[in-house]
Amino acid sequence: MKFILSVIGAAAIAAALTYFSLNSRDARHLQEAQALRAALETKQSELLGYTKYTTFITAGKQALAGQMSLLAAKVTREEGVTQVVERNLLPGLTSTGTVAIWYSAEYSFGFDLTPDQYDVRPVPGGIEVAVKRPRLVATPAVANLRHKILTGGVLTDEKAAALKLQQEAAANVLKQGQAMATEPAIMALCEKKLVEFLRTFLQKQPGVTTVPFITVVYR
Repeated sequence: MKFILSVIGAAAIAAALTYFSLNSRDARHLQEAQALRAALETKQSELLGYTKYTTFITAGKQALAGQMSLLAAKVTREEGVTQVVERNLLPGLTSTGTVAIWYSAEYSFGFDLTPDQYDVRPVPGGIEVAVKRPRLVATPAVANLRHKILTGGVLTDEKAAALKLQQEAAANVLKQGQAMATEPAIMALCEKKLVEFLRTFLQKQPGVTTVPFITVVYR
């Protein structure tokens, strides 16, 4: 009888150990499965974050259009003009004087960001902004205008010449600004401001973890 009880007791203990072992294994497997699921969800979220920016491309284009004036690249240059003033005193006798003016010219360059003039689109490997080349977006401003008579002649009116040069300054800087808009340095500056704004806008959008390379191409 004792032997039978011992056998039954041993069997019960073995069964209990097996039960606890199975439960422990199941619990471990459950924990592992939950950890794997969490890791997969995290990875999936990360992968989605790499392409999430594409859902905000249209919003990015609208944001650019609303910031056209603020995205202007401002450039200040010191300009100067020298003019020789001549006056005929007698046949074969000419008197000359020289006058110079200096001034600061502030130019504003940017892209035409009205909706039908540019596009923002996803392309393999990044984002592409198709736009027309930079242009003057405001009339150049002339400041700190000053003049100096370098040499005076007999009966020559250097002051009148200086006044005329000053009056012509606005037209001159407008022509100068239109030429400057094609300079590689000006174009690069405008591109930099546009790309930085668009990248910052996309980075702030919910779910976006990565913004790819942004390029500017000209129509």
